[in-house]
Amino acid sequence: MDEFLRFVESKEPEMLDLLERLVNIDSGTYNIDGVNICGRVVAAELEGLGFRTEVVEETECGSHIRAERPGTGSKRVLLSAHLDTVFPKGTAVARPFRRQGNLAFGPGVGDIKGGIVQMLYALKTLHHHRRASPFLSVFLTADEEIGSIRGRPHIEEIARRSTHVLVMEPASTPESIAVRRWGIGSFYLTIHGKAAHVLKPDSDGVNACRELALKILALESLTNIQRGINVSVNLVRGGRSRQVTAASARADIDVRIREAALTEEVEEQIRQVAGAPILPGIRVNLEGGMTRPPMEPHRQTEELFELAKEVAEAVNMKVAAVEEYGGSDGCFTSALGVATLDALGPVCHDMCGDEERIEVASLAPRTALLAGILQRLAES
Repeated sequence: MDEFLRFVESKEPEMLDLLERLVNIDSGTYNIDGVNICGRVVAAELEGLGFRTEVVEETECGSHIRAERPGTGSKRVLLSAHLDTVFPKGTAVARPFRRQGNLAFGPGVGDIKGGIVQMLYALKTLHHHRRASPFLSVFLTADEEIGSIRGRPHIEEIARRSTHVLVMEPASTPESIAVRRWGIGSFYLTIHGKAAHVLKPDSDGVNACRELALKILALESLTNIQRGINVSVNLVRGGRSRQVTAASARADIDVRIREAALTEEVEEQIRQVAGAPILPGIRVNLEGGMTRPPMEPHRQTEELFELAKEVAEAVNMKVAAVEEYGGSDGCFTSALGVATLDALGPVCHDMCGDEERIEVASLAPRTALLAGILQRLAES
């Protein structure tokens, strides 16, 4: 498979041109126009590779892109990526794509536009060398960064008809492939108190912010990293004036679990701690739950990783199965029992941060690796 690597290396300028084009399109989740423009660019590339594409229209977010292409053999592979980023409108203008030595910077350059470019050029590699690929489905989610609320049913429907899933999220090291991710929960706590002047002699004010402060401490004490549980409260708001007791307060609670077996236990703990008032006169309302199951390795995934390991050796690479902390659409497919390899994209640093960047040198070998995996699945 050395010819795959040589071909991709020769196409690096083209890959970077396409990556620059995608990065310079603002496609934050709520920027519907930007997400749809990105979708059209990628759909056109897929159509040029023989895919039949479909726009899965949404109204609350951008539209998803779904594509299919017949292939060789009995395997059916889902290539999973997403079109949205975490960055607000205007970020691409303020911090457009730029190359600095071995690094390429820009909003979404690693998460996940670099992975999309790798996916396209892995397919182009197979086409150029007239090599077989299995039946392929591509699904590009439009709302992954807010939990794939609308994309999830489509992902799971395709995954149930697939034998393997390859997810183009970024990698943490040149050798890493993710086989485990933590599950994610989002809970929303609203506390109702009563407003009154803080020095009113007969004040019957009830401070919702005080209740929230007590609850934050209690919630975060549920964290037990050794057991695979993390609870954090990072977004809070409450009150209307400095001198008036807060009539209401709100917190968004982030929950991470390493194993699906912890789901019921942790959800019950959150409800007990957040849902029970501490101060007299307080009322609370708790909504939400676990939104992404953990991605846990199982036999099918382990077998797929061994295949990837063999392909890596053929292109003079080494790969290592790793655990990543952030969730992805691979959590959904793995939970269905489908063999799933994640974080196949380029090596990325400061993902979702102001200095998000990829290692350009990681593009070619990881693209060749993906092409080799697809060829092997077609032949197996």
